Amino acid sequence: LTRMPNQEPETTTLGTEELRGEKQRAFELLDALTRSGALLVEDAALHVVIGATHTFDKGLVDTVVMDNVNPIIQVERSSLIMSSTVMGVPPARLVKTEHLPRLQAGTPALFVGDAADEARALSGLQE
Repeated sequence: LTRMPNQEPETTTLGTEELRGEKQRAFELLDALTRSGALLVEDAALHVVIGATHTFDKGLVDTVVMDNVNPIIQVERSSLIMSSTVMGVPPARLVKTEHLPRLQAGTPALFVGDAADEARALSGLQE
């Protein structure tokens, strides 16, 4: 998703060939970093960094004061959507139990079904 000022968002989906090409580029990078296998990769970890920006039709202060919109809720919602997608789990499983009521009030559509009950049952994992 790419957005420039005063432009509509654009979404691009990679097809089979594009995915194959990107995968090949990733393996070529790994090959170059390890000097074609001459350097061992032991105890490696993969970190995924996702950048996101939030824009408002009005300035931040006007959004808060004039529109009575809490921008933090919008940022939390976006973060939960991205995290849920990357991790492959419902958003409620990513949130500490004590924060669920506040997040459910601000973004109820994210917490449908039994996901919130499941998160409460698993709350010991996140504390």
